[in-house]
Amino acid sequence: VLLREVQALTLHRGQYTTSRRTAAVPELQCTGGTAGCSRVPEVVQCYNKGWDGYDVQWQCKADLENTYRFGQIEVSCEGYDYPDDPYILRGSCSLLFRLELTEEGERKVKNSRSFGSGYYQTGKDYSDSGAGAIVIIVLLVLAFGVYKLILSDQRPQQSFGDSDGFTRPSWQSHQAPPPPGFKSSFTEGNSFGTHSSHGTNSGPGFWTGLGAGGLLGYLAGSHR
Repeated sequence: VLLREVQALTLHRGQYTTSRRTAAVPELQCTGGTAGCSRVPEVVQCYNKGWDGYDVQWQCKADLENTYRFGQIEVSCEGYDYPDDPYILRGSCSLLFRLELTEEGERKVKNSRSFGSGYYQTGKDYSDSGAGAIVIIVLLVLAFGVYKLILSDQRPQQSFGDSDGFTRPSWQSHQAPPPPGFKSSFTEGNSFGTHSSHGTNSGPGFWTGLGAGGLLGYLAGSHR
């Protein structure tokens, strides 16, 4: 068939060209584009729009969605006796094309991407709020534990130490007579066992509260 006299070609997806000198190839071959090759049309028709002195100028159409269009196209046919033969083998033509996005298709792609990023951000905010609630619960539990510890440290001791090295109950240390050789006013005015016991008792409560406050402040600062 003389190539210049071919007015139209109908090409189908999944079908192969006829061949005589070369191997058969698919009638429709997508080579890429901004839309990719996932939406190759079922049928494409190409029309002869004229001769430029060297080759036929083709215009190809297909049933495509509004978001897709043909980009670069190239119709290739097998010469009957040699590659540049003006006569071609009937049924040997194939179409190489690129699929591009239209303006509407680009808008849809941008909207879908923005929706996906917004959904990811919402999920991230939800996870951050959940983590914040967990940290607050842990801080409350720690504060309650420190409070109970301070209360237990402030309970009176069961025994007090005397100057002679022995331990007696608290009521005995107040009522016991002074040892021989000491004035009663000297022992009553000092009460070494009682004062030392109260000094030891106030120490842990102060340092425990100071350490707990520092720990809570550090956790709150790191979370913030």
